[in-house]
Amino acid sequence: MTQRGFALLAVLWVITALTALTGAGLLVARIGAATTRNRLLLARAEWAREACGEILEARFAKDPAVRELAPIDWGRGTWCRAHLDDPAARANLNTAGPDELARLFAAVGVSPALADSVALCQRQGPIYDVRQVPGVDSVIALRLAPFVTTRGTGAINVNAARPEVLRLLPGINEEGVFIIVTRRATRPLQNADELAGALSKSSRAILLGSYAEFVRAAVFAPPQLIVTLEGGVQGSALLARATLTTVPVPGRLAVIRRETE
Repeated sequence: MTQRGFALLAVLWVITALTALTGAGLLVARIGAATTRNRLLLARAEWAREACGEILEARFAKDPAVRELAPIDWGRGTWCRAHLDDPAARANLNTAGPDELARLFAAVGVSPALADSVALCQRQGPIYDVRQVPGVDSVIALRLAPFVTTRGTGAINVNAARPEVLRLLPGINEEGVFIIVTRRATRPLQNADELAGALSKSSRAILLGSYAEFVRAAVFAPPQLIVTLEGGVQGSALLARATLTTVPVPGRLAVIRRETE
């Protein structure tokens, strides 16, 4: 009886071990299948992302004013979209001075004291995200998003910046802001001399008094454009994203930096 009991126990242990091994094998197979599926989905998403990049560049070559590529359906649930952003339309947190930022923050309903926190971050190294700044939470970051950036050269694009940002330019008073916003609605301003010619005598004198500082701080076309490309497959959380820092040149966008997620 003892021998039979041991034999039965051994058989049960063998069955249990085989069951466990079978379960482990099935689990590994499922994981392998899921991994393969995710790789295929990601490959499709990356293909769609790159296709959107080519389409955006072609459209930009025809119309440099293009800033958005609506979502494109490539079939079988594969999609992509693209966006062009001009960082010169906003104040650069890495180059703007504390006095300028304090004025901007006050104008948009944010504590001017945050300008000191930005200056502290500037001394510690480049700021890559506004949320690096002590005291900036998600609510404040969202409020500041249309007015500040951490990318670009630091110059302000006269033909793209909001009035709150235009007021940071040397030599620009309220008349200057009004003239800029009004004129660019129909035709972009070409240079500082054209702007000076459109101002009254008193406002022109203010601009000319800070002319050297103005031409260093202002541009009339974007020196850089940030391209965000996204591709994905419906029903999947996988997203293929790339951020391109580009320089607009005649007929195309020259990529000088690529960041892929």
